[in-house]
Amino acid sequence: QYEFDTKSIAVSYDSLVTPLQTIEIPLSGSSENRKVLKAKEVPGYEKELYGCDRLHVRSRDGKTDIPISVVYRKDVMDKVKAGERVPVHLYGYGSYGSCCEADFSSTRLPLLERGMIYVIAHIRGGGEMGRSWYEEPNGAKYLCKKNTFFDFCDVAKYLVDNWTKPEMLSCEGRSAGGMLIGASINLNPELFRVAILGVPFVDVVGTMLDASIPLTAGEWVEWGNPNEEKYFQYMMEYSPMNNVKEGVQYPSCWLTGGLHDPRVQYWEPAKFVATLRHANPNSKNPICMKIDMSAGHFSASDRYKYLKELSI
Repeated sequence: QYEFDTKSIAVSYDSLVTPLQTIEIPLSGSSENRKVLKAKEVPGYEKELYGCDRLHVRSRDGKTDIPISVVYRKDVMDKVKAGERVPVHLYGYGSYGSCCEADFSSTRLPLLERGMIYVIAHIRGGGEMGRSWYEEPNGAKYLCKKNTFFDFCDVAKYLVDNWTKPEMLSCEGRSAGGMLIGASINLNPELFRVAILGVPFVDVVGTMLDASIPLTAGEWVEWGNPNEEKYFQYMMEYSPMNNVKEGVQYPSCWLTGGLHDPRVQYWEPAKFVATLRHANPNSKNPICMKIDMSAGHFSASDRYKYLKELSI
């Protein structure tokens, strides 16, 4: 704002049920004088059919409340209140102190229209609840990273106990969020029917030990340096690649990677797929992978290709 004596400001606002708007807010007088200057048009979208909530789930430590953001069709939530179980999709990230914003997404609408509830888990390792939500000793960094995965599984258990059942629960995460999903299905494979791991950082120990990879040394400030024994031992306890269980029914898995990804090399999802298949050769649930031969870490730059990939 370059005008010190301005009488109003313009802010951008959206929510899980409100498309992006630019609103003019007067700095004096009644807030009723707010005016929408511009609003993103979403063809066919009827806001009054949808609802959203911010809830809390108690973690296994008995004292930490994990925030979750929920968006749904109101008629679907009415079914839940009547005791019916419905499909739920659970999304999470939980690393680098990054916040998962509860914002509007038009590409989420097809799931909601099909009767699915969409849940964002604001687990420790993110920054939603301040710096302590990320840092040691009670956050999820370095030697308390497991809190990220415990929180996610605790949210999944809450959803299974109250809204859905394991055969109707799917989960998703990208990059470090892919590590979250890999670790979570190792911890509680029975909780999920489908797991989506986008460009997943699943070979934590192998990658962090190889300082010849350009980004490895810079990542030691997030995960710790496995050349130090305490970090190595701790990483080995949660690294998805090193904790795949044998003789266990894993959920159906969809993993993606990009040949030119400089952050998570394409061989990480490839190795994890091979490890899952080898550990459970008789599993009835498919373990699938797609490597994009022209993409990097953030999928295709072509917006139409991006939407096509997302629809698949």
